[in-house]
Amino acid sequence: MIKKNLDLIIVGFVMISIFMYEVTLEVLEEAAHLLFELLHTAFEWVELGVDQVVEHMFHELHIGEAIAYLFITERHGSQVITFYILMSAIGYGLFKLSKTFPGLYQFLKRAFLMSWIRRKTQFHLYWRSLTQLHKAFLVATALGVTLFASLFII
Repeated sequence: MIKKNLDLIIVGFVMISIFMYEVTLEVLEEAAHLLFELLHTAFEWVELGVDQVVEHMFHELHIGEAIAYLFITERHGSQVITFYILMSAIGYGLFKLSKTFPGLYQFLKRAFLMSWIRRKTQFHLYWRSLTQLHKAFLVATALGVTLFASLFII
C-alpha cells in the first residue's frame, strides 16, 4: 500500500513542509550541518589513513631520504603526495558521478511522469463518477480547507 501511494505521501510531506516552513528550514539546516560534519570527519579519517600508508611506504622502500631532499621536510613530502592521491580519488568519483547522473535524471523524470499520468487519470475517473451535488460538496470542502489553512499563514 505504501509503494502504491508513495507519490501521495511525498506530496503530503511537501505540503506540510510548505505550511510549516520555519520548522522545515530549521530541520534542513541542522541536517545539512550534521551531513557536512560527518563528511569532514570521514575525509579527515581517510586523509590520515592515506598519510600513514604513504609514510609507511617511504620507510619500507627507503625513499624517505630522496623525498626529504626534494621537499626539505619528510612530513611535507608525504602531505603533498597524500593531497594528490586524495584529489585523484575525488576527481575519479566526480567523473563516475557525472556519468551516472544523466541516467538517474531520466529515471526520476520517467517515474514522475508516470505517477502524474496515473494520478491524473484516477482523479479524472473519480470526478466523472461524482454527481453534481457531490462535486459541489467537494469544491466547497476544498475551498473551506484552503481558507482555514490561509488563516495560519497570515
